[in-house]
Amino acid sequence: MAEDRSLYSHFRPFLSRFLLALSFLVMVAVFTAVLALIIQPVIDELFIQGGGQVAGRGQFVRTAIMRLLGIEQKQLVLVLPQLLFATFLGQAVFTFLSLYMMKTLGLKVVRNIRDQLYRSLVYQSVDFLSKARTGDLVSRVSNDIEKIKLAVAETLSVYIRESLTLVCLLAVIFYQDWGMATLSLVLIPVAAVPLVYFGRKVKKRGLQSQETIGDLGNFMSESAMGHKIVKAYNMEEFEIHKFRQLNQKHFRINAKIALAYSLAAPVMDVIGGLVAAGLFTVGMHRISQGTLSPGQFTSFLAALFLMYAPIKRLSLAHNDYQQGKAGWERVKQIIQAANPIRDRAAAVDVKAVRGEVEFQNVHFSYQPQLPVLKNVSFQARAGEMVALVGASGSGKTTIMNILLRFYEPERGEVLVDGRDIRAITLKSLREQIGLVTQDVFLFNDTILNNIAYGRRRYAPDDVRRAAAVARADGFIAELPQGYDTVVGERGIFLSNGQRQRISIARAVLKQPPILIFDEATSSLDSESEKLIQEAMAEVMKDRTTFVIAHRLSTIIEADRILVIENGEIKESGDHRELLKKRGLYYSLYNLQFPEMNIIM
Repeated sequence: MAEDRSLYSHFRPFLSRFLLALSFLVMVAVFTAVLALIIQPVIDELFIQGGGQVAGRGQFVRTAIMRLLGIEQKQLVLVLPQLLFATFLGQAVFTFLSLYMMKTLGLKVVRNIRDQLYRSLVYQSVDFLSKARTGDLVSRVSNDIEKIKLAVAETLSVYIRESLTLVCLLAVIFYQDWGMATLSLVLIPVAAVPLVYFGRKVKKRGLQSQETIGDLGNFMSESAMGHKIVKAYNMEEFEIHKFRQLNQKHFRINAKIALAYSLAAPVMDVIGGLVAAGLFTVGMHRISQGTLSPGQFTSFLAALFLMYAPIKRLSLAHNDYQQGKAGWERVKQIIQAANPIRDRAAAVDVKAVRGEVEFQNVHFSYQPQLPVLKNVSFQARAGEMVALVGASGSGKTTIMNILLRFYEPERGEVLVDGRDIRAITLKSLREQIGLVTQDVFLFNDTILNNIAYGRRRYAPDDVRRAAAVARADGFIAELPQGYDTVVGERGIFLSNGQRQRISIARAVLKQPPILIFDEATSSLDSESEKLIQEAMAEVMKDRTTFVIAHRLSTIIEADRILVIENGEIKESGDHRELLKKRGLYYSLYNLQFPEMNIIM
């Protein structure tokens, strides 16, 4: 298993626990071998009691027991059953201890892998997360981790315990009769061929199975979010058919895995039967010649048949291991994925900024040869309100995403207070910026916790003041549980306007010197829009504010309006200046307010 050192390297923090578990596993193997060995004097004693005689090496184990326990030969008939029971008891005790230690060890390892996976996801770039499919990510966090848990909590224990047991039992059969032992081992390479073949099949199908689980999860997530459209267009049967096709594909792949699992054990049974038939023939012949005692032959067979169970478990464990390995490969892709947006070595923390923002010849594209921003340059002085207007897809939100360092510009610089934002740590940069988006995201938590999100230290009065500024305190007071009201998933129990005001309150509590309002009023009714505009006006005081808006009525009072088209700033000025130019802004304004008598 050297190829998966990166997975099993997660055992290093628990090395002492692993070594203790390993010692228990060794004892299980030893007691299993002792069990096979002690059968010899038990059977021989029965043979002697029946009037037979045991000579040669058949006496060795009996003599060793008498010397070890300090007993006479006549006492063996009473001691051997007790010794047999003690062997079973010792095997049971150490089996329990080893299983418990290895299972809990595996659970600890998987817990750490799951923590590392989630941490990797949270700190991944916006680009990575926006391209990833939700269902696939959920599958990796749940289904793939379960496969890994099986590999490290169950399979590793089986590998170690059964391998050690096989070694000890091999010692027993070679001790009892090396000739028959050699004969019985001739067929092991034959058994290894189907084992390797089935393992490869399981690994290949395991990867496909886990990918289809991701497809199913993504499809169900998409269907749940788009259920209104599905119903409105009467597409229920269409979606059911698509799901049935995916589900059938998943079934076919897992049926092939089930076939490999089901064939592994019978193949081992057939091989074991061949070995047993051959050994009985040879053994009976040697007993009849007096070269082998009945106890030796019985001990040999017991050890050999006890070897069968470990080999069978190893074949099944190998299949489980291959599935766990496939799961690890998928999880590792996320854990090892590098985030291109990270702090430079010389990046510094900033505690506070004035709020001056400058873009200098910024170029950016999401895909090669498809530029989104071209030579964007502008300056926002501290405390100014700067509005960005233009058609959808013109690059307005991308400009703000670059300011937040969700993406890096291909060329050019972005400065805050004259300092390149790449020279500032990500955490301290984003601490200076508040974001209110059109698609408000609220967590399935209380209103209080949603407003205070990101604030480790706050007073309840601070939250209430922030809610008052955001014009949210009125509707919160009317709720039965007030600030302790749980808003539901994505804030489903609140209206759009209420969710938006909570989002603004969250930004107010943060008290950032730079604010971004990205289409904050585009999906609201007139009453909600008026309340939010009042809240925005109060929040923007003494702060550098960027407002992205389709409704020009919300940005008429802006200090500067940037008109964006195809990733370029085509016009810049305040409302009156741009109207006088009779350019793009003039055309946009006329489209929205054709009845207005524009005064130059």
